[in-house]
Amino acid sequence: MFLETSALTGENVEEAFVQCARKILNKIESGELDPERMGSGIQYGDAALRQLRSPRRTQAPSVQECGC
Repeated sequence: MFLETSALTGENVEEAFVQCARKILNKIESGELDPERMGSGIQYGDAALRQLRSPRRTQAPSVQECGC
């Protein structure tokens, strides 16, 4: 990945981090990277973030699950 940035003006600095994080998250979700595996090069920083490990589902909640 390559993105031109400027330390002087800050141009594209945040975008570089966002793109990198997005790419890592996509690889975790696809199973290409596994933060639970030693030597994968990444790990969760907080136990609360381990919920990201479970696949995201975009199903609408059923009537029983609705908290309305």
